Amino acid sequence: MQNTELILMLPVLLFSLSLHEFAHALVALWAGDDTAARAGRLTLNPISHIDPVGTVLVPLICLIQSLSGGVGFFFGWAKPVPVNPNRFKKLVWDVYVSGAGPLANFILAVIFTLIFKALLMLDVMSSERLSPEMIRVLSALIINFIVLNVILGLFNLIPIPPLDGSHIFFHFFVRSRTRDNIMFMVFHFLERFGFLILMILLFAVPHELNPFYLMFGKVMQVIDWFLRL
Repeated sequence: MQNTELILMLPVLLFSLSLHEFAHALVALWAGDDTAARAGRLTLNPISHIDPVGTVLVPLICLIQSLSGGVGFFFGWAKPVPVNPNRFKKLVWDVYVSGAGPLANFILAVIFTLIFKALLMLDVMSSERLSPEMIRVLSALIINFIVLNVILGLFNLIPIPPLDGSHIFFHFFVRSRTRDNIMFMVFHFLERFGFLILMILLFAVPHELNPFYLMFGKVMQVIDWFLRL
């Protein structure tokens, strides 16, 4: 990646994370819990969602590493939105609240894919209308929005605590079980070692065998196919 493209990743990541947390807070309010709203988290203002480590330190480390010639991999997380499931109208709202964040990221990826497709069809991004540098920067900005939001959406659906997917997994496969049930014990194990398992999944499992990267690759293939139509 060019330096300009790398720097553009930071505001894209910040906005995408803010939208993710805003979606959680909004659906939680619809579910009957105003905890996030009262905490000032029902907003797209990124300042309200900043986590010192996940939103500042980790992305900066990724940026520095990339600018130094390392792998251009960007990632991060925002401060989790506080919710009180006991205030939800129905238990199933936990699924909706948890799925709202990843869904918001997928919607954003779809929107920017459609924008990119429209620009290509209207021949806006041509050398006759824009300079080569402007075309490169605009393309990088849109592609960053698509890629980062696909990554955030898929990653947060992994059914391992503390990710959003774990709440969905818990609702359908664990909630109705007793503590001596194998599913309950599996979930308890994931709660204890979830972060370590996620690190192994992301950085130790080879990409060609990694279900997360395989799924990401399939989604990006579909997007690439659509853009080439």
